[in-house]
Amino acid sequence: MRQWTSRLLVIIMAAAILGCAGLLAAGAPGFSQPGSDAERYNLERTDGKYYTIVDERGKPLDYTAHILFPGDEFITANNLRYWISEIKGDIATARLMGQEAAVAVVPGSRPETVAGAAGQAVAGQQEIAIYHTHSDESYIPTEGTSSVYAHGGVFGVGNAFAAKLQSLGFKVLHSTRSHDPHDANAYARSRRTAVEMLKTQPAALFDLHRDSAPPNAYTAAYTAGVNSQPVTKLGFVVGNGNPHASANLQFAKELKAAEDKLHPGVVQGILMTKGNFNQDLSSRALLIEVGADTNSQQAAENSAAMFADALPQVLGSAAGSPSVEWPLTGANGANWTAVLWIGVIVVAALVVFLYINAGSWQGVWDQLRRFFGSEFGNRLKDKNK
Repeated sequence: MRQWTSRLLVIIMAAAILGCAGLLAAGAPGFSQPGSDAERYNLERTDGKYYTIVDERGKPLDYTAHILFPGDEFITANNLRYWISEIKGDIATARLMGQEAAVAVVPGSRPETVAGAAGQAVAGQQEIAIYHTHSDESYIPTEGTSSVYAHGGVFGVGNAFAAKLQSLGFKVLHSTRSHDPHDANAYARSRRTAVEMLKTQPAALFDLHRDSAPPNAYTAAYTAGVNSQPVTKLGFVVGNGNPHASANLQFAKELKAAEDKLHPGVVQGILMTKGNFNQDLSSRALLIEVGADTNSQQAAENSAAMFADALPQVLGSAAGSPSVEWPLTGANGANWTAVLWIGVIVVAALVVFLYINAGSWQGVWDQLRRFFGSEFGNRLKDKNK
């Protein structure tokens, strides 16, 4: 019986290992799978170049270092929607699909009325979560390089965004955790951060980046503030490869509409591309490109602060936090769903093993009955001695 028990344990352990391997290969919930389509679509160009999206007449519409694919879409600053039909080299040609319908922004308090006296937070204070998947991204005119490992200038942009949000009465959770290196697994690492932040049920989750593009691509047409400080444009990115894509896109449209009224021309458009970008974790998750590496960090910080003005217009201040979808999976590790599947695989493997040895279902039942009856019977005898 001991020999039979040992064999059974070996079979269970082998089945568990095979189950884990099968889940990883299948891309089961809770596991990050480097090299999969989801990871591949999240990538950006690393050759120092960028794509130029042009219309069918060759007129430039946008510039981005995000890897583009036929079928991706782009909504311009004046709300024209294009569909990318062809990519040759660094040029992505897009066909005009039509004019986007006007978006009705959810009524909310004006920015100047969100904060109470002396900057005190209002009742029903909402929280905004900010993190940075590419924590090395920097601004060449300011830092002399486009990348500073683990301490990129994009953190300063996040700080400016957070400070303005706090002045408007929001609570802010800003993570400056490093997710370097800037590689295919960066989003898998930042997913841990995003999942942790969602435990506080924030009203929105923003992943702040900076793009790679020529200086004029993100330079706004006007300056901001009494000191006429320069600002950069913003680019919104929505990953179509997640179940919340429609909700994320609607959120992006509402934010763009609000920002267009407050600061026209700052949002240059919305890119909808294959990928996930961890946006499956929330129906109010958005990736924001704040300028490009060829713009100054100060200009990017000014723009981030201006963008904060749009949040009260969309989220309001007195109604409490809107519902945000909780993540269905853990961050880069087995969750209970994965454990359940492993259990199912183990049981199935055991049943198949017993059936092969017994030759019939009645034989399987007899073996299980003898095993458990003998095993537990012997233990009871030993206990009573």
